[in-house]
Amino acid sequence: MKRKNVTWPKAAGSILFETLRQMGLGSSLARQSIVTRWPKIVDSVIAKRARAERLMGDTLYVVVDSSVWMNELAAMKSVLLDKLNSSLEPGVPRIRDIKFTQLSWNRESHDEHQSSPTRRKALPPDKKALEISTQSIDAIKDPDIRRVIERLIEKDACFKANHNNPV
Repeated sequence: MKRKNVTWPKAAGSILFETLRQMGLGSSLARQSIVTRWPKIVDSVIAKRARAERLMGDTLYVVVDSSVWMNELAAMKSVLLDKLNSSLEPGVPRIRDIKFTQLSWNRESHDEHQSSPTRRKALPPDKKALEISTQSIDAIKDPDIRRVIERLIEKDACFKANHNNPV
């Protein structure tokens, strides 16, 4: 009997991604990955000055460290949109807009710089982003799989809300 070449163990993330892709959620996941792939997509100089925060609907929200950079990136918005959309796989819905916020105007980031070095309270997830993310799983009929994915999305939203929140 011939044995198949199976490469075990497989990363849980790759198995989960493949499962979600088979359920028709692959394009939503690929689109959301823009936030984490931002530094690789844009120029390294831009990545040092601007950080993608979240993708809500067709809009990417980016926090910039100064008003000078915010104006510069606003002038480059169409070039940035072209870069972002060209990094998406064919068939994935395109990003239509980028909203820039200055670091000092971003409440979460501003609070980080004003807080004491003591342990801070965990930030709650962005409720609107969480609601949009969970809408994409409405097609899942199996209640167990749906609960697991909802928990993963909620955990991911909490992580993103606190990723710059030092303990």
